[in-house]
Amino acid sequence: MAVAVQESVTNVDMVTEAVLDVYRSRIEDATEMALAELVDAPKVVGSTRAIVASSERLIEIVVDDESDPGDLMEVVWAMAERSWRVNVLVQLAKLGEAHTELRGTPATLQGWWLDDDAVRFTSFERP
Repeated sequence: MAVAVQESVTNVDMVTEAVLDVYRSRIEDATEMALAELVDAPKVVGSTRAIVASSERLIEIVVDDESDPGDLMEVVWAMAERSWRVNVLVQLAKLGEAHTELRGTPATLQGWWLDDDAVRFTSFERP
């Protein structure tokens, strides 16, 4: 007897896939991984998902609804010291909080929202 298992798709899954699709459409290599695979990240953000575009030296971090964007400050500085750029993707409703929490860091921010099950993005912003 076979049992059907349906996995739920989270907002982070949708955003991550949308970002990866952008790289694929430009025929650029990008890989999804946890922050802990990239840097000695604080435990609270170690499992946070990121898209790594090695050729561009860009890391795009997808923040979930429950996370505090300020928890990424140490990661942003560590990656900047290694000459990587960091873009933090946050739900549009949390964009103001991300600006406050990451102000003064070398990161960029990008808001996202869902529009008829499609992920839409704001332009890049400096916190």
